[in-house]
Amino acid sequence: MLAALTLTLLSLLPQSDGGVTRVRIEGALDVGTQALLRRALDGAEERGDRLVLELDTPGGDIELMWQLANTLLDASDEGIQTAAWVDDRALSAGALLALSCERVYVRAHATFGSALPVTLGPNGLMPAAEDEEVREKLSSALRAEFRGVAERRGRPGLLAEAMVDPELEVVEVRVEGELRLLSSVELDDLRARGTPHEFLRTVVARDELFNATGSEAVALGLADGLAESRAELWAKLGLSAARETVVVRARSEDLAAWLVALSPLFLIGGFVLLYLELKTPGFGLPGALGLACFAVVLGGQYLVGLADIPHVILLAAGAALIAAELFLMPGTLWLGLAGALAMVGGLIWSFAGSRLGLDYALDRAIVVEESLRVFGSGFLALLVIWGLSRVLPHTPVLGRMVVAPDTVGPAAAMPEAGGAHGRVARVGATGRALTALRPVGKVVLEADTALDFEARAEGAEVARGTRVRVVEVQPSGRLVVEPLGEESRA
Repeated sequence: MLAALTLTLLSLLPQSDGGVTRVRIEGALDVGTQALLRRALDGAEERGDRLVLELDTPGGDIELMWQLANTLLDASDEGIQTAAWVDDRALSAGALLALSCERVYVRAHATFGSALPVTLGPNGLMPAAEDEEVREKLSSALRAEFRGVAERRGRPGLLAEAMVDPELEVVEVRVEGELRLLSSVELDDLRARGTPHEFLRTVVARDELFNATGSEAVALGLADGLAESRAELWAKLGLSAARETVVVRARSEDLAAWLVALSPLFLIGGFVLLYLELKTPGFGLPGALGLACFAVVLGGQYLVGLADIPHVILLAAGAALIAAELFLMPGTLWLGLAGALAMVGGLIWSFAGSRLGLDYALDRAIVVEESLRVFGSGFLALLVIWGLSRVLPHTPVLGRMVVAPDTVGPAAAMPEAGGAHGRVARVGATGRALTALRPVGKVVLEADTALDFEARAEGAEVARGTRVRVVEVQPSGRLVVEPLGEESRA
């Protein structure tokens, strides 16, 4: 009796429909949006909430659009229920975000569609690519991705495709009592086969992008229903009594957007500073700043959800291999090459995202674009390095950071390999350490104390001022030296 009374009382209490995490995405999409969405999804997963996106956006970059859409698709695979509410507009990339959610609700007068890839030119908006062949490849990839995402969610893929391609005409026909949406090409095939059908209407005319109102989106099956207010949306989702968590954009998302936008400059700075470190004895400020630049780049990608632990491990392994080549096993070459490949691969992977794959055309395009970004930054860094190699030897303070060649003509890998340096540097020559060799540093030889050489200590660390003897002259011009004894220190 007591148990029955308890169950009756419990049944009279308000029942919670579970939790909901609500995040509003408005304005043009940027990488800060990606960081915001990632944070909202992490919170929803931790609390066991359903995620609801409120959309009011004109869209954003194609690469960013695809990464955001894949983030939502992956969230569903991980068990997070997603829903979108278009309370004003979901255009271009915003339309794909809505289609990526499991359920879509719209206001009656909201707008939904228009995803032609464009760019901002001197005369306003213009096609994203001037070349017709390039434009067709881009349009073809986008059509496939829009259609694929829509069909994955059980929505008409042909209408999603018509959001991208103005050449696609879509008609509605009745075949054997069933309503169907067909392209004009499919309709011609139907007629050619002699299949009985009834033409009803043209849904999307040729030379027009598909852009539906909320009511039209529901009628055509692109949206699950109308919701004129948040309360109505909660009721239709069964979340009226749900605990609500609102995620708003924070300064960390703005910082992430700023860091990612400036990442090419940080990459260039990192490459240049590491070059300066290689030309400076020991490990000093340029090396620390160079590593800090790469850390900033990786940190920005991590904040927006692109970089993850594997990227950090790959970059760290690459840096360790390069350090081993320079300081422990100079001349090995394969260690340095493997390290450079690991670092370049880690950078490209972190820019493209942890979900990197080659199955989709847009994924492949993103890999190519990010590869060009990394290699372009490296090329610009080489130009800066070339300029520094010309300027630094003639500056009073930094003149010793790079050694200027003494002769004009074809140069070897390092200035020390030719000219006056090549004549002085001989096995058995003696001199003293200008800097500490840990194990690399600078030495001068008694044959010409006006010249200095990059050298590596044979064995233990050599203190500054210690007399040394050359035991090997490497093809690059770097010397391998051994100490002559502590009693000979200057």
